[in-house]
Amino acid sequence: MRTDDIHPVSEHRTHLTEHLRQVQESGRPMVITQKGRAAGVLLSPAAYDTLVKQAEFAQDILALREGRKQAAAGKGVDARTAIRQIAARHGLSLDR
Repeated sequence: MRTDDIHPVSEHRTHLTEHLRQVQESGRPMVITQKGRAAGVLLSPAAYDTLVKQAEFAQDILALREGRKQAAAGKGVDARTAIRQIAARHGLSLDR
């Protein structure tokens, strides 16, 4: 983190438009401080979208690992049963 990416909230209020431009152009987050401590982080929409996608991907990987672990322990169910369970959980009908 670069020091020019850290700003007190009072300065941020005064220079909001400039700070928005900075995070959009640089792609780097900006830390907003209050009483000398980090109070928030300003991100560009693109950086935020990237973080969300990475978090979703990480959750998917963890779910796959857990599924493999359960299958190896003999706790899995066949695909048809799993689809029926998912449909029931979400109130969906599988009838055509």
